[in-house]
Amino acid sequence: MRTRSKVIGTTAAAAALVAGAVFAPQASGTGTAISTGTGTAAERPAPRALKVNTFERPAAGRPYPLAEWAKDGWSAPWALGMDDRAQIVDNTPAHSGRKSLRVHYPKGQIGPENSGALAPFAVPKAREYYLSYWAKFSGDFSWGTTEYAGKLGIGLAGGAACSGGQVCDGTNGFSSRIIWRTAKGQAAVYYYHMGHEGTYGDYAVLKNDGADIYWPKGQWVNLVQRLKVNTVTGGRANPDGEIEIFYNGKSAAKVTGLRFVTNADQVDKAYFSSFAGGATTTFAPRNDSYIWFDDVKVSTSRADICELRGC
Repeated sequence: MRTRSKVIGTTAAAAALVAGAVFAPQASGTGTAISTGTGTAAERPAPRALKVNTFERPAAGRPYPLAEWAKDGWSAPWALGMDDRAQIVDNTPAHSGRKSLRVHYPKGQIGPENSGALAPFAVPKAREYYLSYWAKFSGDFSWGTTEYAGKLGIGLAGGAACSGGQVCDGTNGFSSRIIWRTAKGQAAVYYYHMGHEGTYGDYAVLKNDGADIYWPKGQWVNLVQRLKVNTVTGGRANPDGEIEIFYNGKSAAKVTGLRFVTNADQVDKAYFSSFAGGATTTFAPRNDSYIWFDDVKVSTSRADICELRGC
């Protein structure tokens, strides 16, 4: 029987988007603090885990492949686009410091093989995570040609990271990413969970005081995602999973009543998944487009995300 998720302040609908593989970014200034406790596994507090990346190295103008991510404390088994479409730059104002990460979305190209970048960065396994990053679209960013959709930056995932039109059955993982959609660049969260209503995942449009949010061009915005995995009782998924998205520090979408897993999977990936598309070149940018990323943080503790209280 299908379990319906409850969307607070947004409307969830099936999204006919093609999802890519899994990614997770990792950061400079990485630290992991372990806390101990007693009680059952469900009752014990999860170890505190924190990763940060400010992209202040290597030298500007150089690519940022996995080997460089690893020097900053982030590891992934594979990547697409990091060698040739991701670059450290200092020729545009960063959100903080002097440098940021610029990702290229070439004219006429779609999918992670030819557009943007993708990498499944590992994070310590935990039921709940917060992920924060700053993003800026180029002033002439193209949302598509005649159809409009794409993945923005970093998300959260676990297990086998169900996505790409797969049916999530509770044993093949889950994923949640930020996207753009429509000819005006509407902002939304796109997520795969048990019982998603369409062929692809479900989405919830981000809102500010009831009005849809559209991605601005040429200015930095902050996105924070909180994902809490459902509990499991006797091999059955309880409908208590949650996703919440904050836009510039304010809650913009909250989805409750979610079922992600029937097994022991939890969040274990910070999912760098950003590309144009969509399944056909009708989703391709009309011109070369770019997104800058800065100040990435992923943590099991809300206290580590100063964007939610004022940095």
